[in-house]
Amino acid sequence: MTQNRRTVVDPRKAERRRSLMFKIGAAVVLIAIAAGVGIWAVVSNKDSNSDSVIGKAVPTTVTDGAIRITNAPAGTDPKAVVTIAEDFQCPACGSFEKMYGETVQKLTDNPNVAVDYIPMNFLDRNFGNKYSLTTANASQCVAESTAKNGDFGVWIKFHNLLFANQMAEGTEGFTNDQLVDFAKQAGATDVSKCITGLDYGQYIIDQTDKILNDKAFTGTPWVRLNGETMNLSGMSPADLTAAVNAAAK
Repeated sequence: MTQNRRTVVDPRKAERRRSLMFKIGAAVVLIAIAAGVGIWAVVSNKDSNSDSVIGKAVPTTVTDGAIRITNAPAGTDPKAVVTIAEDFQCPACGSFEKMYGETVQKLTDNPNVAVDYIPMNFLDRNFGNKYSLTTANASQCVAESTAKNGDFGVWIKFHNLLFANQMAEGTEGFTNDQLVDFAKQAGATDVSKCITGLDYGQYIIDQTDKILNDKAFTGTPWVRLNGETMNLSGMSPADLTAAVNAAAK
């Protein structure tokens, strides 16, 4: 008859195994903690960097979120408002400016007309750059520096310079030094700090989000007359003038 043999457990080996398991467990915990601290540091640093490079100043020279150019008498509402949501990186916006820019700016000779410009950072999201944001911010810097009296003459010159010298979409766009130089050419001399600090960066981002959430948004340039999207297909500059003046009567 075969007898069952009982396994004899060496307590010293068992202890060594337990000790090894504890060490492995402790190491895993330490690694997890270290990883957590590392992730926290990266996120904190990212948040910190975001706060430091994108300013949160709120502009005072805007009307309903737009840079409004009008000769309407103070205290009166223009009968016709042309709203142009544009992106300084957008080739179609550049083409719009070449075809209609001068015409649009002359529309404000009519005191019943206002032209509202809304610079966006729309295309940055497609290309992962800051071309649109930095230029839109710079335009707001110029407006704040020169148009507190309601005269946007310097701003429109800066606006036109950006489109006249427009770089290819998807590139890094203008450097801060170039933007400061354009501002000086237009007549703004105290905007360097505002441009390099992206003072109105968050404002531009928020305005862009607001437009993107509008179901009627069709892309840039988005041109509206009294809130209604204009179909520019086949429309000549003279046709645009006629449509706006008719709405202004």
